[in-house]
Amino acid sequence: MSICAFNVQMKGRKVQGTIFGMLFIILSIVVYATKIGGSAISFIMGLLACVAVILMVADFEGKFGRGMEIFAKYTMPIFLMHTLLAAPLRSVLLKIGIKNALIHIVLGLGISFVGPIIAAWIMKKTKWLEFFLYPSQRSLFTK
Repeated sequence: MSICAFNVQMKGRKVQGTIFGMLFIILSIVVYATKIGGSAISFIMGLLACVAVILMVADFEGKFGRGMEIFAKYTMPIFLMHTLLAAPLRSVLLKIGIKNALIHIVLGLGISFVGPIIAAWIMKKTKWLEFFLYPSQRSLFTK
């Protein structure tokens, strides 16, 4: 929101993003090794990671613009449904004996994005279901 509110130009910031990312990794190791804790440290580290990701991703808009448009279009469904799909997948994987972290991460991320997009597409085709995603855009009682 701040990027839009203050009209911050994000192009050409990949180097700064990489520096912030490396700083985050180094500080994470230091914080973990020295067992430093607290909500202020957690907040600062989270903020540092978010800034790093935003700065690094901003330059990829030209290369991945179409893909980002799709994700932007389905931001709300992904936000609302990712846990509803990822958590059961993790439970099923554990029940069938798959404990490999890489498989959990890849499949979990996949279902967290693809599942809500498919669900939102189905909801859009059936107009009354779309109300659950965007209640202010359409009334249930209008055509």
